[in-house]
Parts: sequence; structure tokens; C-alpha cells
Amino acid sequence: MDFNKELGTAAVFAQAAWIVAGLYFYLTTPGASLLTASAGAYFIGGLFVSAAIFGLAFHGLRRGIASVSPVPADGPAERSSPVFTWVLPVVEAVVIFVAAGWTFEQLETSRAGVPLQYVQQRDDFDYAFKAFEVASRLEEEAKTGRETGQIDSDVETRLVELMEAGVARGGRVSDEFLIYLDPALPQPYRTQLIRGHELLAQGRRSGDVAKQTEGNELVRAFYQDFLPPKADAILAKMGVQPQ
Repeated sequence: MDFNKELGTAAVFAQAAWIVAGLYFYLTTPGASLLTASAGAYFIGGLFVSAAIFGLAFHGLRRGIASVSPVPADGPAERSSPVFTWVLPVVEAVVIFVAAGWTFEQLETSRAGVPLQYVQQRDDFDYAFKAFEVASRLEEEAKTGRETGQIDSDVETRLVELMEAGVARGGRVSDEFLIYLDPALPQPYRTQLIRGHELLAQGRRSGDVAKQTEGNELVRAFYQDFLPPKADAILAKMGVQPQ
């Protein structure tokens, strides 16, 4: 076979393997998307890099093996090592798949701000805090209304629903992710922040003042005693620039 044609075939094979690996990772990994700049960098940059590195390297390896293999008296040199004709492409595909996986993880981690396995949990964690924050603001509005005798049932219902949604989403977060954010976070997160809002929601629905008081104290302990010295470090781990 013509040398240039061999080289072209090797480059196309490497590029095809890179594209197939990329499609697999981007279509099967939660939080990943083909419509991102990181995906563009993976596919466009990878087409050139895969051809230059893997295509050339394995093409050279294939020719090197052929050149040292015994040549049968009645056949061409490329038929001298039949095993390598199918083993090398398999090895090359595996190597490209591994390299593509590493590249994909680095690009997507950089884009997401957290390791890929934590993207969904980061979103649940963030949702819980935002839901609790909005509920707290609504609580201030509701408190003013109660004091003046003008209770807004829509506000009362909405703030309880937000607390319950925050508890539900926040409860999905694993200890592994919480430890990634801060080794000391799991216990106060679950027993103060989540449990506190759970008690608040239950107390508001049932009119149980004792539960509301206990919930408020747990939430206060989390926000005032535990969180302040750790907030910036936790935000940085989440890929958020502390303000």
C-alpha cells in the first residue's frame, strides 16, 4: 500500500475512534453536553491531536513490526504477522478511549467547577440553600403580616413548600460530596440545616410552636456557629468565586 495512503488511513482511524469515544462520554455522562465550549475543544482539538499522536504512533509501530517480521517466500511482507493486523487496531482503540476519557474528564471538570460525579449533587446542594434563603425572606414578610393581623395564606403556603423542597433536594446529597466540600460538613449539614428546616416545615403545617422553635435553633446554629469560617472554602470547592 502507498505510504501516504497508509498514513491517511491511520489518521482517519484514530480520529474516528476519538469521535466515537467522545460521543459515548458526552451522551452518557450526567451534566455533560455537546452544546458547550468544552465539547467543541474536545472534538475540534481532538481531531488534530488524535491523528498526530495516535495515528502516527501506531502507524509507525505497525510498520516497525512488519519490518522485523519474517517474510514468507511466497507472499508479501504485510501478510507475515496476521495477528498484529487485528490486535494493533484493538489496542489503539483502547488507548484512544482511555486518553479520550481522561481528556473529557479534565475539560468537563474545568467547565463544571467540580468533579463530574458531583455535578448533580452540587446542583441539589445549591438548590437547597437557595430555597431556604427565599423561604427565609418570605418568613420575614409573613411575620410582618401576622403582627398586623393581615396573614397572606399564599405566602405562608409558599414558604413551607420551599422549605420542604429544599429538604428533599438537600437530603439527596451524599456524605461523600459533603466531605469533598469540607470534612466536618456532613454532621451539621444533616442535623442542623436539613433537620432544622424539616422541623420548621412540619411545625408550620401543624401549628406546632415547639417544633418551629427547635427548628429555628438548629438552623441558627448552622448559619451562625458552623458556617461563617468555612463558607469561602466551601464556595471555592463548588466552583463559585467567594464575594
